[in-house]
Amino acid sequence: MGKGVIDTSVLSSEDYWKYFQKIIYTADSGTTLATLGWILFWLDHIPEHVIHTHFITGFLFLGALSLGLAGTRVMMQTRNRLGTSADRFLHLVKIIYTLVSSISGIYAHLRFPSL
Repeated sequence: MGKGVIDTSVLSSEDYWKYFQKIIYTADSGTTLATLGWILFWLDHIPEHVIHTHFITGFLFLGALSLGLAGTRVMMQTRNRLGTSADRFLHLVKIIYTLVSSISGIYAHLRFPSL
């Protein structure tokens, strides 16, 4: 990936789809990891639970944070000009969710350890 702002109108079809694929991957995967992290976080807080996943929860939140930051980088480089307006809005919402959910998940994981 190049540095600075990328003008999407001059990108070749292959480069356009490369960036668009990256934004789709980071938005969808980050949302999935953050949601799974929260599910495991709450499952670890059930009294006398049998399956302990607290060691995975922190890694899920860290992975979601890194994907959210990567998606933010692509969005800033392309000035969020990839796809239709509905695509742009949906990816923006997913990346914001990923960042907020992963940061709050990391905080909750450290502040409220599992039982």
